[in-house]
Amino acid sequence: MHRIIGADQLRTLLNDTRQAMSEQPWTQAIDDHAQVVTIPHGKMEALQRLQKNERVFIPVVRTKKKAGKLIEHGFEIHRREAGWEVVTAALELEGDERPGKVHAEAARNHAVQQELERLRLRASRTPQTHATGTQP
Repeated sequence: MHRIIGADQLRTLLNDTRQAMSEQPWTQAIDDHAQVVTIPHGKMEALQRLQKNERVFIPVVRTKKKAGKLIEHGFEIHRREAGWEVVTAALELEGDERPGKVHAEAARNHAVQQELERLRLRASRTPQTHATGTQP
């Protein structure tokens, strides 16, 4: 899933995932396009890195594969002219020595699907709040 989101949706996503961000391992990652992806450890760090046009990985849920490989499902986010591009992605970690790999994936994980639904709901309410002048 690729989607451009606005500031309100970005704030919602970062608020919903701040606990998972705080539990991130201290490591580096590379995406499918050989771009460096930063793994922030909090909302403010994520916002600062996004303002500097860095790519960030925002985790939603952690799983493990055989052989001890850690996989986190969430979103890769980077700045675009019209807002922030959000891509459902997975971060695969094989240990502290090697950089992680971030790759796009379908939103198969239930927690990721729920977060996408929250973003859709937030997006559908945004035009109405501007028209009526009320806050959600």
